Amino acid sequence: MYLSGNGNIDLLYDNSLPEITLGGAGHPTSYTVTFEHILKTRSIDKALLELGIRVASMEIPRWKISFNDVVLTREFKPLLCVEISNGYFCKIVFDVTPIVTSKDSSQHKVDIEYIGVKELSIDHIGLLMLGSYEEAMSIYSYWSGAVSLQPGSATDIELPYEFEHAKAKIIAYLPHSDAKLLISSDSVNTIIERTTGMNELIVDLGTTKRLKLEHRGTGSYYPREILLSSILVYQMNVPEPSIDVNHRIINDIAEIQLSNSGSDAAENVVVVSIAVGNVIDRKVLGKLEPGDAKKLQLKIKHGAINTIRVIWKHRGKTFFKDLKVRTES
Repeated sequence: MYLSGNGNIDLLYDNSLPEITLGGAGHPTSYTVTFEHILKTRSIDKALLELGIRVASMEIPRWKISFNDVVLTREFKPLLCVEISNGYFCKIVFDVTPIVTSKDSSQHKVDIEYIGVKELSIDHIGLLMLGSYEEAMSIYSYWSGAVSLQPGSATDIELPYEFEHAKAKIIAYLPHSDAKLLISSDSVNTIIERTTGMNELIVDLGTTKRLKLEHRGTGSYYPREILLSSILVYQMNVPEPSIDVNHRIINDIAEIQLSNSGSDAAENVVVVSIAVGNVIDRKVLGKLEPGDAKKLQLKIKHGAINTIRVIWKHRGKTFFKDLKVRTES
């Protein structure tokens, strides 16, 4: 599965990496994950659901995949499988655009049920959502599949666009801490090492029109393969909040003024004061729109170094800014 595009596009690519075994003896028979929809766009142009699964056998009966309580399949029909040391790594991709657009909801639930005798491992569940957004300017290339890299082998990707400030989000399985994954572009080389299992790797690629992934390792481990489940190369320019913090101390009170000098709202703004590892005070402000300013007072600990921490969310991610203050002894 391959998609690419550029223009006034907002995109969300969220992943769950459960590495949970279903079926067989002593294992659960179901798994559920919920993704949160944080796209700014009101309309979704494309929504893709992908699953990366390791199986010992291609005979997988009695399973069901549902999305937002709509059954997608009751049959094991992967888009692509590659043979690996201990079985097969398979990818399944569904176009769930009609389901997403049929109901206005910020939550999207994936349910997997399997009661077969043979075990399977749910390693990767991903949701890619794309929509038009006039205030965003994006370039992206997305691949979803199943690639097995033996030690010393590599895969080269020629990108359809010239990226200037590219990032890559790569879902990869590393079999052993001695296995190394070299991620290289025209301007940056990054080595991923000392990690095992499924990983969501986010790396800077700089200016490039090429991406190469190479398995560097001795191969003296089992299983031997690095598995690639998906790759998203992207460059996004979207509105963001910029939180400014001004303060003054009066006795054991910190008077705080927060302002948003950015171009987008900061969501779920919370301000806390912390001293000696303990929360002294906490205020919930909610949303801070661009150009808005709010004043508040926080209690602080006398004679100690206090941390004023401002926490907010934007596009589903949590950010914070710390300010160190101290009262007179």
